Amino acid sequence: MTPSTKPTVAVIGCGTLGTAIATGMLEPKDSGFGIKHLIATVGTQPSKQRVEGALGAHASRLTVLTQEENVRAVQEADIVLLSVKPFKRATVFDAPGFREAIRGKFVLSIMAGITTKEVGRLVSGDDASSEGQLQAVRAMPNMAARIREAVTLYAPSAGTSRENVEIASWILSQVGEAHQIPEGSFDICAVLVGCAGSLLLLAIDGLLDAAVAEGVRRPEVQNLVVNSAIGMMKLVPAGDHPSVLREKIASPGGCSIRALLELERLGVRSAFTSAIMAAAEKSKAMSSSR
Repeated sequence: MTPSTKPTVAVIGCGTLGTAIATGMLEPKDSGFGIKHLIATVGTQPSKQRVEGALGAHASRLTVLTQEENVRAVQEADIVLLSVKPFKRATVFDAPGFREAIRGKFVLSIMAGITTKEVGRLVSGDDASSEGQLQAVRAMPNMAARIREAVTLYAPSAGTSRENVEIASWILSQVGEAHQIPEGSFDICAVLVGCAGSLLLLAIDGLLDAAVAEGVRRPEVQNLVVNSAIGMMKLVPAGDHPSVLREKIASPGGCSIRALLELERLGVRSAFTSAIMAAAEKSKAMSSSR
């Protein structure tokens, strides 16, 4: 994409993640691509004020509309980022003129659990002949997109052009790392990326509860615990397997092995496994629930 062909992007349903990605596009980390204008749509006037405030530094390249003008936003865009809640997708697509407006556009969807096949069904409606023309990429960033440290997975539909895949990769890379994976692996990988953080935060919260129970104020140790966990996690991509690290830390007769044995007695490891598998099943079911 050259400067003369910079696209206009519409973010439909510009919530927390949509705003983070919009910020990344308007304030890119690299100049590989770039956008001409961004149109964001939101559900309420307070949300409109929120987005205008968050992106106000780019007012000359920004238009913020309410959802009643979704069709206008899509009509004026080259790329459509679908950032609406999955259960609201039928309402968005059933709006008069929306399907007609989005056909022929490049669609980047961050609707959780929604496959590219389902995106194709939504776009085509009763017009089956338009399914084969779909240019779409399904993606799932995590909440760290807010500080541009997300890990985002993405998978293109079968007919998506190489150029559009590269554009999607660039957009998603502005909020962190972007990794293309086969769509067949998407549900389990997406919940690992999207849910693992919240599960680890639950574990950290439990550790801090122990400190409080022992008479230490939570703010006094919160950063100590978080930074310690971040440091340990960085040893894994450096080449150490989690089980090997655990063995190195748990010295004979020490405190760590006692803590680990207590977690095993309580079934914590299998609870994490079951939680992620349940989330993956929920993700698989979302495209079929309308």
